[in-house]
Amino acid sequence: MRPFRATTEQFHRDGYVVGPIVLIGDRLREVGEAVDRIISGRCERASQLLMFRRDQEIGSAQVHVVGPWRAEPALRAVAFDAVIVRLACELIGASSVRLFRDQLFVKVPHSGTSVPWHQDYSDWTHTTPSRHVTCWVALDDATEANGCLRYVSGSHRGPLLPKITSEDDMSSALARLPVTMRSTFEQSSVAVSAGGCVFHHCLTVHSSSGNHTATIRRAYAITYMHPDTRSTTARRPPVPGAAPLAAGTRLDGKMFPRLSPDQ
Repeated sequence: MRPFRATTEQFHRDGYVVGPIVLIGDRLREVGEAVDRIISGRCERASQLLMFRRDQEIGSAQVHVVGPWRAEPALRAVAFDAVIVRLACELIGASSVRLFRDQLFVKVPHSGTSVPWHQDYSDWTHTTPSRHVTCWVALDDATEANGCLRYVSGSHRGPLLPKITSEDDMSSALARLPVTMRSTFEQSSVAVSAGGCVFHHCLTVHSSSGNHTATIRRAYAITYMHPDTRSTTARRPPVPGAAPLAAGTRLDGKMFPRLSPDQ
């Protein structure tokens, strides 16, 4: 694997960076099969998932799953992968990290559904500090045509934006950006080959378009957090399916395993 020093510098400059190929051959196929079992309802441990949402469209559906590492060993192996964890540690600046949440994002063929411009942390302010890093792994080639991620470079430096809602579209989400950001707005589409990955900071503004191709686009996103991340409120659980934690309580235990490159 190539040295990561230069790309670490890019991450701190731009708020995102393309990582190495992390899945190849049989391993990529096995992970894809695990995802297909979950989204088709054939996963034997589906009760362990934290959330399963299918957003219906005419003749299709987008699928969003939280907690798949708990249900499928192949996905657990990716979330705990030493290469990915080491890079997450480097980007967060800690010798170890905790797994905050993992998610599947599936865009079915010929779907116009997009994810408007947003920051992940706008939905995670019930945790602190804001040092979460997501590794987004493409399970199929992710292209501009099928909804690869698009980023606004440098947007991780803030400010924190309002959370988007189901009523938002690209235009309304764009209008939320600060005037200074909109005046110099420049997006970068990041195409990723199947098995490759891209890391982004939890404050980096990003989006994705619909899937306008005849094939599915599956992605596995694993978010890691600083090991001393704590709850800011007991009014909201840290992740779907978890028990609420009193303000100041560290996120730890089986729900948030601590990971290091050497374990």
